[in-house]
Amino acid sequence: MQVDAFKSLEGARMRMKSLLMIGLAVAFGATMTSGQESTLNIRLAKGTEREAATKSELEAIVAKYDLGHWIFTRDIVIDAESIPHSHPVLTLHTRHLGDEPALLATFLHEQFHWLAEERPTAREAAVAEFRTRFPAVPFGRPNGGRDAYSTYLHLIVCDLEYAAVSELLGQAAARATLAASTHYIWIYRQVLENPAIRETNARHDLDLGSIPR
Repeated sequence: MQVDAFKSLEGARMRMKSLLMIGLAVAFGATMTSGQESTLNIRLAKGTEREAATKSELEAIVAKYDLGHWIFTRDIVIDAESIPHSHPVLTLHTRHLGDEPALLATFLHEQFHWLAEERPTAREAAVAEFRTRFPAVPFGRPNGGRDAYSTYLHLIVCDLEYAAVSELLGQAAARATLAASTHYIWIYRQVLENPAIRETNARHDLDLGSIPR
């Protein structure tokens, strides 16, 4: 009887240990899943409800998708009165609140500006090649960047944006999201329709394949 009782007690202890290990594994997995969200430092410029809602939506997006290898800066500002920009602090507006694909695309777009800054030699080589391919480019809204150089630079950034959104949401959704843009119209048309853009960027290690995972 004592032996049987001991075996029964030992079996119960093993089952409890197994359940505890499973619980820890689940908790650890949840922590890993939400880790990207928790490491972003998101600040509200004005503290408005729309800014707060955009912050929550961005956190949900970062938790939902595997973006860790495409995040180059974790300091983010949500500013309802600002045009999105990457430097000195990545800043997003609230216009895309409720439009997950557009908010995702804009966030990645600004992140890829940081990648381009990290690779100045590759960036300038690609820009030089684009200058040769397109001696004259549009600039200013709605077709290009703020100047000619910005237009060339955005052939890198917008191509990375398109490739990343395609990987996450599928090519059809990515095309629809970028084609609906009311700015960089000429740039996005080149990215969507001209294979030479991706080929040039890949040649200079400015494509998704060049980013460690």
